[in-house]
Amino acid sequence: MTDPVLDELCAGDEVPLSFLDLIERRTLDLELAAWLVTCVAGGASWITGSGPGGIGKTTIMRSLLSFVPDGTPFAVALPGEVAKIQPPAKCVISHELSDHTPPTYLWDQDLRDFFALSEAGHILVGNVHADDVAAIRQEMVDGCGVPDARFRAVDLFCFVKMEGQDPEAWRIKDKTSRRYFEKIFWSDSHPDHVLVFTAADGLTRGPHRDPEAEAGHRAFLETALAGPARTVQEIRAAFLDRR
Repeated sequence: MTDPVLDELCAGDEVPLSFLDLIERRTLDLELAAWLVTCVAGGASWITGSGPGGIGKTTIMRSLLSFVPDGTPFAVALPGEVAKIQPPAKCVISHELSDHTPPTYLWDQDLRDFFALSEAGHILVGNVHADDVAAIRQEMVDGCGVPDARFRAVDLFCFVKMEGQDPEAWRIKDKTSRRYFEKIFWSDSHPDHVLVFTAADGLTRGPHRDPEAEAGHRAFLETALAGPARTVQEIRAAFLDRR
């Protein structure tokens, strides 16, 4: 049985791309994929960013929802309602953290309320229009008054870019257009976020790695790539049933 909030996030005229689709479209390789699954399955919060729009950050953000810990309900953070989100711990999703005008975006008090949810054990997920964690920190901590400790409670800031020019070509696996992870910053809530992945150099080693868990998740992904599950919900069901 799937979560109704997750079903709504994946609803529409077109089936959204899943994490397996992203691997097949060369957005990321299996090593990075297994590490990201390990982080998300361990309860990590993540925010996906890119400077320009249309890069696919929402697609990437949503695809990782397949691996949120078992038993975690989903909730959408909407303006004026963020502070009303109560226990039990949920995966709380913002369409975007921005001072722009769309009615679902969070800023000012809503943004501060969103980051405050981490103290109650909620997983935070969202998108931003930015291409570096320092720029996000300046806007949200220095400019919007988000406490630094709450900002650091977001484990992953993942930044994506596009090579090639045609956004639709990415959907049909056209090799002239590809979205890819450019860089990822990680924090365990105590130090500032550190750069742990770049497209040029790959993943670094350190306390953010769990080789045994990554190997198990890579095996799951390799099996899933050969299987029938393809939607975000189907992959989630397969992931939760994997043992």
